[in-house]
Amino acid sequence: MLWELLIGILLGTFTGLTPGIHVNTLAEMGGSFALLFAMGLTHTFLDVFPSTFLGVPDEGTALSILPAHRLVLAGKGLEVIRIALISSFLSVVFVIPLLPFYYLLAPMYSPTLGKIGVAFLLFFLILTERGSRLRAVLVILLSGALGWVVLFHTALKEPFYHVFTGLFGIPVVLASLGSSPTLPKQETDLRVDWSLLVPFSMLGTALGMVSSLLPAFTASMGATIATLFSRDERGFLAAVYSINTSNFLFGIFNFCLTGRTRNGIAVALNNSGVAIPSRGVVILSALLVASLAVFEGEAITKPYLKILTTLNYRAMNLAVIVFLFALSLYFDGFYGLWVLLTASIIGYLAQEWRVRRTNCMGVLMLPLLIM
Repeated sequence: MLWELLIGILLGTFTGLTPGIHVNTLAEMGGSFALLFAMGLTHTFLDVFPSTFLGVPDEGTALSILPAHRLVLAGKGLEVIRIALISSFLSVVFVIPLLPFYYLLAPMYSPTLGKIGVAFLLFFLILTERGSRLRAVLVILLSGALGWVVLFHTALKEPFYHVFTGLFGIPVVLASLGSSPTLPKQETDLRVDWSLLVPFSMLGTALGMVSSLLPAFTASMGATIATLFSRDERGFLAAVYSINTSNFLFGIFNFCLTGRTRNGIAVALNNSGVAIPSRGVVILSALLVASLAVFEGEAITKPYLKILTTLNYRAMNLAVIVFLFALSLYFDGFYGLWVLLTASIIGYLAQEWRVRRTNCMGVLMLPLLIM
């Protein structure tokens, strides 16, 4: 089992560091519980690298982009990586005491409760929108229409790749094409504010638990709730990364308990028909994988950044866009490209209109409410 965990960590490292290659894509090949579990958990630790350093805009457009990119522009990209690694590890630890409560809560879920929860999230997004609410509603409706067509009227092999890469990936990288050809110089003297990190990681873990039960409840939505308690970018990021990791981990426990598949790894485990280990074995495996992922992330941060600084940043982002479109063509041909382009236009509209990109999650919320 140890070797399978280590192989899973290597595969999760590959998917985490490579833009466009999601862990769900490799998970379709199957494998043991330990391998798939380690791959998925490692991915949640290391996908911060491309999401932080690729698609960084210039100062003029930074306000409409992610908080992580604003910190990179301020020379604090390495701090973002450390916040992500520590927050993800803390969330693994905080999941453990919540498991008894979760094991009581998960079996109580029903599709009706799910729809009620999604409806609440939808109204919450609109009511808390700081930009134009009308434009936010338009983004929700457009993305919802796209989701309805893609999920119920197509037979794409990788529908979520085209949809989410277009809505959330391509617009960010496009915005960076007019930026400086080099990354801003990054500070190496790192200090992490534990007084901020710990409480927001705890909050993120609790929201991740809810996210694993409610469909369409994403890390960005949970972080939006977290911002009700603080507007600090670091607190926001700690919540986002904690939600991301705890959502995956709770999703695996949900599968072990109820058989429901809340993430791609759970789907792969279900399809593979592998034996499910005991709760204690899963917890120990999670702690081991999380510890190794933190050490690995710390070890590769500076070499990763050094490689990026030697490249023409604008050309690299252009190459990323070409690669993402090539993957879309490979997965589903020209129909996949059409979905990717449509999703990219909607995501770009949200970005240009200065409304929360989380509104693009209408792509899942509206179809779930209608079905």
